[in-house]
Amino acid sequence: MFMSVGARAVRALTAARSRAGEFPGRNQTLSFLGPEPTGRDAHRFHVREKRKLSARLREFFVYSPALGRTVGVRVLLPGRPSEHADVIYLFHGSGDDFRSWTDLGAAEQLTADSPYLVVMPDAGAGSYSRHQVDGRVLDWPQFHTQELPDFVADRFSVSPERSGRLLAGLSMGGYGAMKYAAQHPDRYRAAAAFSSPLDPLRAVPLFDIIALREGGESKSLFGDPRRDRAEWEANSPMSLTPNLAGTQLYFTAGSGTPDPDDTEDEIDVLEAVVNEHGEAFHARLESLGIAHTWLPRPTGLHNWYAWQRELAAWLTWLDDTAAAGPDAVWAGASGVHDGGAFSFVTGEPIFSVHGWDVSISRRRAQLVTFSEVTASTFTLNGAGTFRVRTPALFHPGQSYRIAVSSPLSDNIYDLAADAEGRLELTGRMAGALHDPIVPGKRTRHFRTWGQDEVTTVTITPVAAEESSRFAGASSTAEAGASTTALVRERPAAG
Repeated sequence: MFMSVGARAVRALTAARSRAGEFPGRNQTLSFLGPEPTGRDAHRFHVREKRKLSARLREFFVYSPALGRTVGVRVLLPGRPSEHADVIYLFHGSGDDFRSWTDLGAAEQLTADSPYLVVMPDAGAGSYSRHQVDGRVLDWPQFHTQELPDFVADRFSVSPERSGRLLAGLSMGGYGAMKYAAQHPDRYRAAAAFSSPLDPLRAVPLFDIIALREGGESKSLFGDPRRDRAEWEANSPMSLTPNLAGTQLYFTAGSGTPDPDDTEDEIDVLEAVVNEHGEAFHARLESLGIAHTWLPRPTGLHNWYAWQRELAAWLTWLDDTAAAGPDAVWAGASGVHDGGAFSFVTGEPIFSVHGWDVSISRRRAQLVTFSEVTASTFTLNGAGTFRVRTPALFHPGQSYRIAVSSPLSDNIYDLAADAEGRLELTGRMAGALHDPIVPGKRTRHFRTWGQDEVTTVTITPVAAEESSRFAGASSTAEAGASTTALVRERPAAG
């Protein structure tokens, strides 16, 4: 069913593009740019071509090392200019491209009186994920969340703060917006999704279509949903919802029944399915007590008629929220850079959030909760070893006692903060078993071994007299030997 729905959607969007208005779509070939950069140019992000399409609309063709190829980006200048504009990253759906929001979605007209700089990048088939295709990796998150913001900050006068960055998208673009917001809660103030699949595990065939459209094999995006469930959860807004507590969330979907003024008259199964995703996402946020706006529409199909309406409604909602004053803005991430408590869920083995840099060495993918994080303590679940570099929360040169309590051992050592006031901590978490020689039902528990075990780390200042003795001892030690440790191994089970 989903394959036929996807095929119909592509045909409908192609027909709509052929009838499009001001800047009709054309062939996607980039042959006019010549061959892709090689050598040193292949390792740096740069603009290969730029065009002025209207008083506000600019078109760029940029080379992205994260993708290893040239892609397009359209930018709409603010309708109401200011010294530093907030930025909306506006993502397209599968089967479309970086031109779609202006060709088909009336983005230029809808933002004519908007204070936002609107950035509309290409996203390929719309996976909004890292995807290995023909032996090379297409790192769409790196392009969208790192390379692109750096490019925008270098070229335009935009706000450098988290409060000045917003994400939105339709269909798969809304999935990307919610996922990026959940993966980087310290970077984005708001996220909006129009008609979007927000729980990949409930829409495996749809994500398989995306993988095939991008040139990959079946199940090449996140792997097998049963064997590689942790990878699916790591890319699921539904699984990462705890991270969204400090984000302005807005999502909508139609019922699948045509609007009275719609040109189509058939029931839209795809829109009905993503409406169910929205209901489930709403219920999950409600259970966590996370503020959000969910607007299920009594009518509406998976088409541009609905998405133009939703973009206009969201822009109005943003204006109303801003007009309501600071009390109406989600507090979320405020204070965490000064040591305020937060928790973060991720499937990535290496991540940075609110100034904390964490890397975990592990045998298998797993969903990790970096929890109860303050200047004095934090916890990690899972198996393997960890390395954590703190923000600059401590007094440079002062000694701190680090206590690591894990299922394997209790480890206590002293460590001096560096010149920036940071600490670099290491430790062991739960044990990890080798992969089973003969996988099957009798050995399936190996895939999740240790992932629910919790390791607790506490950080306390060392008393002044102890600190001075520690400093004296470390001054005569070789570099790298300034850490003293006391390790108590836990007895083996049984």
